[in-house]
Amino acid sequence: MAAMLPFFGDIMALFGAVGCIPLDFILPMIFYNVSFKPSKKSLVFWINTTIAVVSSALAAVGAVSSVRQMVLDTKTYHLFANV
Repeated sequence: MAAMLPFFGDIMALFGAVGCIPLDFILPMIFYNVSFKPSKKSLVFWINTTIAVVSSALAAVGAVSSVRQMVLDTKTYHLFANV
């Protein structure tokens, strides 16, 4: 059954970009800023905001690139191919 799953690595990359990056890098920074309400003049607030913004951009780039790779792999896909 696993051999029939096309583009398993690409699908896992998409799940990582959409699922793991937000849970690991974006949400904790946002939750910290919302929970503890650091001053907008503080370094902690701006570091957390920067990490969240950069991680969001990386997640978007990762999602787009994994979808692009899936599209490129459709040209060479064969069932049970040993590639």
